[in-house]
Amino acid sequence: MQSEKKQHEAPQPFELSDTQLEMARKYDLTDKFVHFLDRHLVYPLIENLEFTHDPKEVEEWEYELLKDTYMTKFVEDKWLGLHPGEELPKEFADKQQKIQKELVSLNDSTKKTLEILSSQEVQENLKQDKSYNREYLSKKHGIDDAKIYELYKFGKFQYNRGDYVMASDLLNNFRLLSTNQELNFSATWGKLAAEIISFFWNEAMNEFNKLREIIDSRNYQGTTIDQLNKRTWLIHYSLFIFFNSNFTATDADSSEDSESEEKQEADKKKNLDERNKNLSSMIDLFLSSSYLSTIQASCPWILRYLIVALLQTRQYKRLRDIVRAVDVETYEYQDPFTKLIESLFVTFEFDNLSDLIEQISVLIETDFFISNLDAQKLVLNMQELIFNTVTKVYTGLTEENLCKMFNEDLPVVQKFLEERKDQVSVAEDGSIIVKTQTPSTVYQQVYEKTKAFNFKTNQILNTAFNKSDY
Repeated sequence: MQSEKKQHEAPQPFELSDTQLEMARKYDLTDKFVHFLDRHLVYPLIENLEFTHDPKEVEEWEYELLKDTYMTKFVEDKWLGLHPGEELPKEFADKQQKIQKELVSLNDSTKKTLEILSSQEVQENLKQDKSYNREYLSKKHGIDDAKIYELYKFGKFQYNRGDYVMASDLLNNFRLLSTNQELNFSATWGKLAAEIISFFWNEAMNEFNKLREIIDSRNYQGTTIDQLNKRTWLIHYSLFIFFNSNFTATDADSSEDSESEEKQEADKKKNLDERNKNLSSMIDLFLSSSYLSTIQASCPWILRYLIVALLQTRQYKRLRDIVRAVDVETYEYQDPFTKLIESLFVTFEFDNLSDLIEQISVLIETDFFISNLDAQKLVLNMQELIFNTVTKVYTGLTEENLCKMFNEDLPVVQKFLEERKDQVSVAEDGSIIVKTQTPSTVYQQVYEKTKAFNFKTNQILNTAFNKSDY
């Protein structure tokens, strides 16, 4: 099976201690995600647990997850790995025979239709009007509703078999002709999953947008609860897209120039820019009223990824909405990322920052989606946020204090401060002096002194009146 794990081939930067393993397991979200993902998409999440769980146990989970699919060779290999020295039960051969028979049948029933659809004559005569296309294909080539439905059945079959590229093509052909809204909706979900597993991120984004348009429509054909559930599914599917980059570096040739440090750095920057663009789009979407409400109602653990996206893109001005959501969901969901936001902006408890950073560092390495990002860059941005926040309310801050907060050695902290020498200076005793610019007017000075009171007042009013916005 081609799996998302291929995006996570980099080795672990450090060996996890027993405490770190316990931390990673405690805050693992796989058991949350299984309720909102297709089993084929759950597989790479379970595969990723090899870093934190017994490999034998993980293999058992993989087998249980996929044993009912048509990926017979893959499932057989998993069974043999779990039962070394034993022969495969007869039921595997029986199932393989049944699947092969169905494959031949579906291939025969769709072969003629696919040949007709791919012919130049038909391609030239098809229009945007589905009704016209159906009538044309029915009269001219004998393609009726039953034959169109066979494309859907075959696409679903190929997806279950693990042939995702073929499944995508079949489901797309079905949608081009079908007027059955329910089946078209189902086909789009299947095509989205197929594109994700195949790492076709642009195509996946197109399918995501199609589903979003349907689900967010005011004329959505379904109950409010059903709409909420579908939006929750869409949020979980979307993480695969937003946390991956559409940029692919060109294949290196044999020339020295193609492997130069300059080219590698340029590719790295393009990849970072593409990821940040994706994550910015995710922030815009998830902070919209309907999606933030869905997150708070159905999947508060998604706040983790919102916080990470804000840290990665350094969109600190948008933290206000996150702070409110974290504060509201404190009793429903907490993890080191949400606790960090709570400590910095709600409770102003800075003594536990060191422990939180240590815990977050573990999650950065072990969380399936977050581990796709540059861990060093993410930690640096987090330190920047902590520093900028703490220096606004903490007088008498020293290098020693910062070492404890960052959970770093003195040279690391000194380098951090040196890179910000235009903002801060360090006295001989290690005290950190923040360079502030005097406001140009007295009115600006009053504003700077009182803006914190305004924020707190708004928090209280929102709590009292249960308002969704300021």
